[in-house]
Amino acid sequence: MDLQNFKEKLFAAAKAAGLAEYELYAKRKASFGVNIFEGQIDEYKSEQSLGVCFRGKADGKMGYAFSEKIDDGVIAFLVDNVIQNAAVIEDPEEEHIYGGDPAYPAVDCYNPALDKVPAETKIEAAMQIERAAKATDNRVENVPYCYVGNDETEVFIANSKGLNVTTKSNCIAGMAETQVEGADEQVKTAFDIYVGPDFDKLNPDTIGQTSAKKALASLGASSVPSGKYAVVFNREAASGMLDTWTGAFSAEQAHKGFSILAGKLGESIAAGCVTIIDDPLLPNHPKTTPFDSEGVASRTKTVVDGGVFKTFLHNTKTARKDGVEPTGNGFKWDYALPVDIAPTNFYIKPGEHSHETLLEKMGSGVVITGVEGLHSGANETSGDFSLSASGFLVEGGQVTRPVDQITISGNFFTMLKDIVAVGSNLEFTYSGTVAPSLYVRELDIAGE
Repeated sequence: MDLQNFKEKLFAAAKAAGLAEYELYAKRKASFGVNIFEGQIDEYKSEQSLGVCFRGKADGKMGYAFSEKIDDGVIAFLVDNVIQNAAVIEDPEEEHIYGGDPAYPAVDCYNPALDKVPAETKIEAAMQIERAAKATDNRVENVPYCYVGNDETEVFIANSKGLNVTTKSNCIAGMAETQVEGADEQVKTAFDIYVGPDFDKLNPDTIGQTSAKKALASLGASSVPSGKYAVVFNREAASGMLDTWTGAFSAEQAHKGFSILAGKLGESIAAGCVTIIDDPLLPNHPKTTPFDSEGVASRTKTVVDGGVFKTFLHNTKTARKDGVEPTGNGFKWDYALPVDIAPTNFYIKPGEHSHETLLEKMGSGVVITGVEGLHSGANETSGDFSLSASGFLVEGGQVTRPVDQITISGNFFTMLKDIVAVGSNLEFTYSGTVAPSLYVRELDIAGE
């Protein structure tokens, strides 16, 4: 049964049962993935799934029910479970169903050609990634992770208030993690990744060679004396830092007392060169979507403008509390989970300086290319961090040698204010949260 036909029958049953208002959320997903090790298929998956969430109001309270089927036999089950679930709800806060918007933006997030790429072609691409990495240098030991895969997702939302929207998205990913060993038996690993809507732009040779070259460049690394250093985060490290603290921009986290930004709307929270944007409308990007999981139309938001904090990210519940319009950031991580608040394509607006120019401006300091422990060494509420890191020493504006066995510490929100310049090298990869290279005035580094 198709979703529209299922919706009509389900809604007729819900109305007959006396539900005051009701909504169907459905999510289909198809995934393919292959991991290669030593020229052989190490892992392989090809799967499809469907899940639906039905909710409705009975006696003024919202009940929920879930199913992995859409057929006539499940309709009564969903309606009955909504009524039973509503009867035992004790949350005093009333829930509402969103009636929809007058119009929804047209977005590019689905490429039909991607679905026609044969599995054999994707397997061969993964094998070529491994071959390319190994052929880069005789110091390449192995490629522990060598992956090509694609996902296709369809979301459908309809409710008794007239909302009826659907969207489909897909992407392809290729990744290599390469391990190298130097003459002193020092072992280093590095990765490279491509994520996008076009299989033809996934270049296996580039992915394999780039991951190997990154690892090779780190051979011979050693620590630096402890002290305060000027720092440039490359775009991968800067993106990881920004991603760790996206929760601070959630209105729900602010309401719960878990955001240091609570009460700071309109205040300067970053350097004047920092502008942060949440844009769900960027063509063919990781989190592009015409609407969120509540059916709120997507729109671009400038969250921080020239250092000034302009808006939290809202779902419909937090927007009602704050007396503002929802921002279209209410998302479900899975059909059976509640609506959370999440960014879409969330990024620091690029500046005018190349990565190399930032090093020249810094003169002497450390380039951070990798950080570890973001989940254990970072306090998402206060912004404090103490993280193992690696990168390169910079002297006279030039990289002189690789660096490891260091710990960087500070506060993320203090760091935002200490950004001297923003790089021009923004690139969306596997994450929707990204940043270009960032030149930070000073951080504490513990080393030798």
